[in-house]
Amino acid sequence: MNTLKIPFVVLLLTSGFAQAEEFVPNGSMGFTQTFYGNSGSYKTSTSHPALFLNYNFSPKWGIQIDWDRLWNTYHYSGEPKQQDNSLSQPVGTLNYTYGYLGNSRVNWSSSLTIENRNSFRGANPTYSFISTSFDFYEYLPSSEYISATQFAISPKYIYGWQSRSPTGHVNTGVLSMLTNWTLPANFSLTLNAHLFREWYNGSMIVDGENTHYSNANYFMLLAWLNYNNTLYQFNDKTALNFNFVGGFDPYIASNKKAGWNPFLAENLRYEWLGPSVMSGQYRSTYTLFALPKLNLSYQYDKNLQVSTFIQAKYFNQVWGSSEKDWRLQPQIGVAATYNF
Repeated sequence: MNTLKIPFVVLLLTSGFAQAEEFVPNGSMGFTQTFYGNSGSYKTSTSHPALFLNYNFSPKWGIQIDWDRLWNTYHYSGEPKQQDNSLSQPVGTLNYTYGYLGNSRVNWSSSLTIENRNSFRGANPTYSFISTSFDFYEYLPSSEYISATQFAISPKYIYGWQSRSPTGHVNTGVLSMLTNWTLPANFSLTLNAHLFREWYNGSMIVDGENTHYSNANYFMLLAWLNYNNTLYQFNDKTALNFNFVGGFDPYIASNKKAGWNPFLAENLRYEWLGPSVMSGQYRSTYTLFALPKLNLSYQYDKNLQVSTFIQAKYFNQVWGSSEKDWRLQPQIGVAATYNF
């Protein structure tokens, strides 16, 4: 009897271990080097290397580390029509994916992030933020014309402080609606709306018209239409792809009239480089852009992909009390991604 039970117990234990070992830690790492040109008579030429690492160390937990370094490729002297893009920005994020809530089809995920933005010219703020997301997209009906891939409500809290003098801090409470939609003919649409309130202290207080604001309310909309298509498949490893994205990046409005540019507006926009000039005091403003891109990719093996791209961004160089001076900015770059 015992000789029969022992193999059965061993089989159960072996089966349990096999199930426990089904998850294999995985991730990706890579870099992108982008060169931005001037935008007409506006000096915007910039070099932008970026590194990233994503690592999933359990079925529900993962980390993401990004570092972006930008510097001007011309002599910045503070003259009109010059954009100072000197910046070092390391970011670390801890992600948690719970999955479905109970017996529902609501996907729940959360993240904790810390980010530093060193401009090398005095400002060196650090931001920590915690966010959670409840995605209801599986409840939405779909058709051959439109289907949702995200329909999430996401509250977020952000605390920012100056890492060196002059001291100051800002508290931000955010409620977001995040949506992504698949459309016919290789199109997709992103519509993200954010309501947030900020409380300012010290050097982070916002200057308005003959006054200072210790708090402000904001509404921000980011809306991007995206198109992807493979123009030519040279072989099973090499392809030429075309991508187009354009829209509001962002539209933003406030209950206060000031020359503000909230952290969230810079943090969530699609493109790194925004308008060159912030014009006057205002309650609402926007950036409107179009970005066509050609990308040549080569799949070296199942883990490594390299690519080179050329693109051109058309957008307004002035925003604030007025939006004007739409200019074309050429951009080129290379990228590599390794999956493990």
